Amino acid sequence: MDRECVLITGASTGIGLALTKYFLEAGYTVFATARKSSLSRFATEIDAHRNLIIRPLDVANADQRHGLIKEIESNYGGIDILINNAGISYRAVVEDMTVEDEKSQLETNYIAPMELARLVLPSMRMKRRGMIINISSVSGMMAMPTMSSYSASKFALEGAMEALWYEARPWGIIVKLVQPGFVNSDSYNNVLLTKKAILSKRSGPYYPYYKSMEPFVEQIMNLALATPSSVAKKVLKIVRKRTWKPRHSVTIDARIFYVLRRILPRFIYHFLLYHLLPDRKTWGR
Repeated sequence: MDRECVLITGASTGIGLALTKYFLEAGYTVFATARKSSLSRFATEIDAHRNLIIRPLDVANADQRHGLIKEIESNYGGIDILINNAGISYRAVVEDMTVEDEKSQLETNYIAPMELARLVLPSMRMKRRGMIINISSVSGMMAMPTMSSYSASKFALEGAMEALWYEARPWGIIVKLVQPGFVNSDSYNNVLLTKKAILSKRSGPYYPYYKSMEPFVEQIMNLALATPSSVAKKVLKIVRKRTWKPRHSVTIDARIFYVLRRILPRFIYHFLLYHLLPDRKTWGR
C-alpha cells in the first residue's frame, strides 16, 4: 500500500472521531477501532470512505489486540502510525477505589497502549520507521482530588513511553506524548463511579469532595477553548512535522500547568493549587 496506515483506538467519539476524520482528509489509510457496541456511531458520523477500515476493538481484550494487529500485518503490510487514544476515567477519591477498580483503570489506560506499542514495534523496526502517538493528559503531569487512579494511569504511561522514546529512536521510530488539558466536550458524562463513590456522593466523609469537584470540573470543561477538533488538528500537524520532540502540550491550560510545574518550587505549586480547590474549607468536616 502506498498510503501510510494509521491505527486509531477509541475512534468512535471525541478526539478519536475527530482524528479519524482529519487523517482521512489528509490521505492516510485509517483503521478506526472502538468497542463493538460503539461501531454504529461511524455510520452516522463518517460518510463511507475507501480509505477507512473499521474494526471492533476493546483495547483491554488481549485476544482482540493480537488478532487485529495480525490481520493488519498480514493483509495491509503493518501499521505506520499507532495512535493510542482510547481511555477511561474513574471519578473517586483514593479510599473509594478498590484493587479491581485500579486494575480496570490501568488495563485500559496503561497496559493496553503499552501492549499495542509492543505489537507494532517489530514491523516498524524492520522498516526502520514508524510513529507511536499517545493521547495522554495534563493529568499525566499533575493530579487532582477524586482523580487519583486516572492520574496514576497517565503518569505510568508517560514514564514508560519516555523510556520507549530512547529505545525506539535508533530504529527511526518516533514516540510522542500529546497532553491536552480540559477539552470542551461531553466526555465528562462518561466518567466512571465506583460502588463506594456512588455511596459517598450521597453521604459520608467524602460527600463534600464530590459535591464541589464535579460541578467545578464540568464548568471548566464547558468554558474550555479547546475542542476535540482543535486537538485532532494539532495531532495531525505533529505527525506531519515528524520531529523528535517527545512531549506536546496542545491546549493553553496544559501549557500553563507545564510552566508552573517547572518554575515554581514544589511546595508553592501545591500550596497554590490546594487553595484554588472549590469549597475546600468544607472538606474534612
